Amino acid sequence: MSQPQPTDHHDLLPLLLVLGSPTVSVIFGDRFAQRFRILKHSDSSLPFDQFLASPPVRSATAILCAGGIQISADLLSQLPSVRLVVTASAGVNHIDVPECRRRGIAVTNAGDSLTEDVADMAVGLLIDVLRKMSAADRYVRGGNWVAHGNFPLAHKKDSVSYRFYNNICELANDNEVLIICCSLNNQTRHMIDRTVMCALGKDGVIINVGRGEIIKEKELVECLVGGEIGGAGLDVFEDEPNVPQELIGLDNVVLSPHWGVFTLESFEALFQVTVDLLQFLFPNYTTKMEELQSQPDDRPQLLLIVKTLPSNLSPLFDQKFRLVKAWESELPLDQFLKINASSVRAMIASHATSVNADLLQLLPALRLVVTSSAGVNQVDLAECRRRGVSVANVGNAYSEDVADMAVGLLIDVLRKVSASDRYIRHGFWKVKGDFPLAHKLGGKRVGIVGLGSIGCEVGKRLEAFGCTISYNSRSKKPSITYPFYSNVKELAENNDVIILCCSLTDETHHMVNKEVLSALGKDGVIVNVGRGALIDEKELVRCLVGEDIRGAGLDVFENDIASNVPEELFQLDNVVLSPHAAVLTPESFEKAASVMIANLEAFFLNKPLLTPVSNP
Repeated sequence: MSQPQPTDHHDLLPLLLVLGSPTVSVIFGDRFAQRFRILKHSDSSLPFDQFLASPPVRSATAILCAGGIQISADLLSQLPSVRLVVTASAGVNHIDVPECRRRGIAVTNAGDSLTEDVADMAVGLLIDVLRKMSAADRYVRGGNWVAHGNFPLAHKKDSVSYRFYNNICELANDNEVLIICCSLNNQTRHMIDRTVMCALGKDGVIINVGRGEIIKEKELVECLVGGEIGGAGLDVFEDEPNVPQELIGLDNVVLSPHWGVFTLESFEALFQVTVDLLQFLFPNYTTKMEELQSQPDDRPQLLLIVKTLPSNLSPLFDQKFRLVKAWESELPLDQFLKINASSVRAMIASHATSVNADLLQLLPALRLVVTSSAGVNQVDLAECRRRGVSVANVGNAYSEDVADMAVGLLIDVLRKVSASDRYIRHGFWKVKGDFPLAHKLGGKRVGIVGLGSIGCEVGKRLEAFGCTISYNSRSKKPSITYPFYSNVKELAENNDVIILCCSLTDETHHMVNKEVLSALGKDGVIVNVGRGALIDEKELVRCLVGEDIRGAGLDVFENDIASNVPEELFQLDNVVLSPHAAVLTPESFEKAASVMIANLEAFFLNKPLLTPVSNP
């Protein structure tokens, strides 16, 4: 009597036809194989038409397809058993939906499992275009900071309330930025054409995380090259993976290889959605100032050691003060100051001007130092107090833009925006295929060091992304509900990201050291928009090269001049570099100039300073 043959349980699993190479099936292939019998043309030696005609494929009741695979009437006619098409994308423009409906085939997409990460990418691209982060990263890596000095100013945009437009041209005409998130269909194909771009204007920016064909790509290229719009952030293209060569050389464009959804978290969510769907199928002041300004020869003197004011803002100071410009003289500084500045009562100090005992000794009449920065580590506060010299900074003039940069650097590190831009520009998308997975921002635990004005703005922005915020500061703030850690090491142990926003003092110098970086761990990210010397830079470089932490976004460096950026960082894709550019927007400079002038006017009118700095 013959023995019964053991049952192959794998043969009992539902048949799933996988067309193309959906990334979710590549990453979670083993987990799909535990639930379904997978049929892939890449596993067969048959030509594609013969593969489709094979009995197992004709018996398949469900299709899982990549976003670029056409599910046409002709294909469906060869698959009589199919009752469900699942696309691993949010868009369904590659599927003949009417034909599916006619055949009684359900169609489903990724739902909102990809929404957060695509939104993160859209914001990242927008910040990158406006703040020129990829261009700044290339600027540092290419040695241009040393050769050409500071990176050009970038731009910020103010937020506005939502308003509805039923006409895309009117929407473009009334906005500075267009972010394309819609699906592709006959109505939306090429809806962004030259007419819309002209309505957007020379300062306008386009972000596309929808589909490439929504934009007339040739006209977009012409407008970008011709300066008819300000810039673009593109995650999708009309003929992927072919990217117009004209875009590769443009610094007002950020390119991403259709990568908005490429995070492990997105694909985890998509895997679960796909499995669930498939398993469901199978069971007074003014008057005094007017008097002061009416006597131009009596304008008070204002000393500037180095060129501090942008050329467009210098006239604002010139109207009110007699500028004593030390950098324009060929004399040694000490001689110039003895001859020209012995009676100067106020000066502006940039972050590059060291206001120490030696300088103060050369300025016996000085009574006010106004810094053009928020930080005052360049000023010897104790010596100023001893000499009766008041100090004022720019207050929170830069806070919003520095916070934007901190968030932008974090998104860039996690989502590898700059690295993916290089990936396209170097031609790797065609040669090597999809860019590696990145990491999502939502849900990250973020520890902020220094919860002042900048730190609060960072926290406000990251809360909107779904991040959990905690902080370290000199003392706990009673009005703040974020968890407080008195020790930076403990903050690092309990967070995925550390963002440095604090000032540099003797106490904070090298506060992020080997111990803190070890506590942050291999999945940790550090972002520094404070001062470079807050971090032990040699230790940071060692950790990044050795992958002891995940990555870093650095706007400042320990020896904060161009020639001293560690060269080891230039070759790392887990680092985003910015040439101390967090505050470099016209809007920030205008606001800072307004604060500096207000402090100077208050001083010369014997009124309280607006933003005094407490002397120790």
